[in-house]
Amino acid sequence: MKYLRQFAIILFISLLGELLRILIPLPIPASVYGLVLMLVALTTGMLKVHQVKAAADFFDRNYAGYVYSGWGWASGFLACLAVCMDSGCIDYTSYHNHCYGSNRPGGAENHQKGRKKEWKKFLINSVFFGAVISLVAYEAGLLLKKKFKLAILNPLLLAVLCVMAVLVVLDIDYEQYNEGAKYISYLLTPATVCLAVPLYEQLSLLKKNFKAVAAGIICGVLASLVSVLGLSILFGLTHEQYVTLLPKSITTAIGMGISEELGGIVTITVASIIITGILGNVMAEFVCKIFKIEHPIAKGLALGTASHAIGTAKAMEMGQVEGAMSSLAIAVAGLLTVVGASVFAGML
Repeated sequence: MKYLRQFAIILFISLLGELLRILIPLPIPASVYGLVLMLVALTTGMLKVHQVKAAADFFDRNYAGYVYSGWGWASGFLACLAVCMDSGCIDYTSYHNHCYGSNRPGGAENHQKGRKKEWKKFLINSVFFGAVISLVAYEAGLLLKKKFKLAILNPLLLAVLCVMAVLVVLDIDYEQYNEGAKYISYLLTPATVCLAVPLYEQLSLLKKNFKAVAAGIICGVLASLVSVLGLSILFGLTHEQYVTLLPKSITTAIGMGISEELGGIVTITVASIIITGILGNVMAEFVCKIFKIEHPIAKGLALGTASHAIGTAKAMEMGQVEGAMSSLAIAVAGLLTVVGASVFAGML
């Protein structure tokens, strides 16, 4: 009953976050509103830590899995690919014919027979297939990372590649896969809301280092926007392409809203956010080691500001302080980018 009661409290705060997202016309996801509400409730004493601590710890320990499944890193790539196919950017018919040989005698017929196999129908029609393949792929990534201890064997990256490979080999559409995988995504908002708990527990540390924290997040946001501007000028990108890349370092929900508002290509924005997050997650330890970044606050702020939720998943693995600072950076960097992107959009 304790866990059920705590989970109900977290879901209620998540629901309030959804309500605020509808009432306030800003491109801010419900999870960020929920995180702020949870933090306010804890700091004002309306809610005690012990009333949500156990459930929050469970969510925090498995945050990377919710980010991977919920935000659909593999799904995002496949969705963008599907959009490109639908818009004619990629000639899927030619690719299909090349692979399955529709011009060869019996090629298309054999492929149609293959699609009618009972095992494939079972996978396509199963409600659980998407969820199972997502979780199994992520768990396999965790095991490989634990066994070989190589940075390149990042669980999220391996899970993305594994899911994409399975869908391509079995010729299963993204929509069919997502019918099952989407249920895991429901846990992403409450998982993000729970990041307020470690943040609250490190509140004294935040107050003590407030100036450094504020300067770090602001510099991180400016570095992202300036680098996109400089590279866009260098490579001669159009205004549409330029504003598409401006929100690359913030969480997807906010980034999509900014891209749409500024006239960018939303699907490409999603892809750039995905790539940024995965690269940040994979390279975090290497970069910190090369540049001798050892302070937990600095690590957390860097990951949250540069690599949004997927960076926070890595920060949670590094430690509680890193995770708390990274969750703070997600919200603040997202809000600053909403303002900064609007200003920078007029520079090209």
